[in-house]
Amino acid sequence: MSETNDRTPLLPHPVNAPFHSSQPDTHPIYTRACHSPWSVINQQFLLLLRFIFAGYLSAVFGVSLKYKLENEDEHTRWRIPFQFSTVSFCVQWAWHLQMMLWTAMHLVFPKAIEIDPKECHGHKFRAYCLRFLSPPNKATCPIRRYCFSMYYTMAHVFPFMNTLIYWACLVPSGHGGFPAPQFPHRHQPHPPPGSNATILYDPNKGLFEEDSIKSFSIINVWSITTVIAIIEISFLNSIRRQTPVTSHTIGVMFCSGAYLAWEGFGKLLTGHSGLFFLDPELMSETPEAIIAACIAFIALSPGVLTYMYGLIGMRETITAAHRDSSR
Repeated sequence: MSETNDRTPLLPHPVNAPFHSSQPDTHPIYTRACHSPWSVINQQFLLLLRFIFAGYLSAVFGVSLKYKLENEDEHTRWRIPFQFSTVSFCVQWAWHLQMMLWTAMHLVFPKAIEIDPKECHGHKFRAYCLRFLSPPNKATCPIRRYCFSMYYTMAHVFPFMNTLIYWACLVPSGHGGFPAPQFPHRHQPHPPPGSNATILYDPNKGLFEEDSIKSFSIINVWSITTVIAIIEISFLNSIRRQTPVTSHTIGVMFCSGAYLAWEGFGKLLTGHSGLFFLDPELMSETPEAIIAACIAFIALSPGVLTYMYGLIGMRETITAAHRDSSR
């Protein structure tokens, strides 16, 4: 693999060439995660952006955790790790922390770190540590490449799903932390006392009339995370579209099902459902409705993957066209 210049974006897919899943890539996916596709974003500027987004998400994590810990109801605080908003945020946060580290290491050590058997144990230990903290320079293992691609995919599919479920389902049903919007000829009942609502709220206050920490948490965890995901896909990495598509589709559905299993385990431990439409009490003890909600949740993930796939394809087309026109 040729050495990449820190000011040159990695080659996008040619705009006029057909896209084939079997087409070999000139750079491994790990290197593409550390390079922006835009020539105006060199490695130094990319690292700065990585620090900004990772730092911002870290601040959001601290503020939101403080809010959730102080938001007392009849359920234990151990419910927090099982909520879908927590899972989706932590996966995205972990991605940005890792990419910040990888981008910094790739900038300082752009070449592969070799282990010299003739060196002393201290130098070899240092080399092993640097290699562990740096992105792999080769993608020889297809299983490892697929797992990393799924990690990248779920770090963005879950935040998209979290925002979509919140604004399309939780808020209209009155479980969004503030009064649901009033539509003509429609009565919006408030969650009954002691219900398993996602976030408790004052029925006389709107979103921006709540406490600042609550409004900050709601806006960031359920909205800004999606904006950051779009920026990440469009500007901060050169990772190509997911291939093969079928295995990634099965993968996102498996991960969505795995969350439902995690949520069910949390329900047994804490008595609190991570999503209100999975709670038998709120669904009137109707197993058919809960099964339908689980199927809809899993079926939503391939649709969101399609949206992400389209974003990557649009970025590849624009950057390839820009690169061809600049020649």
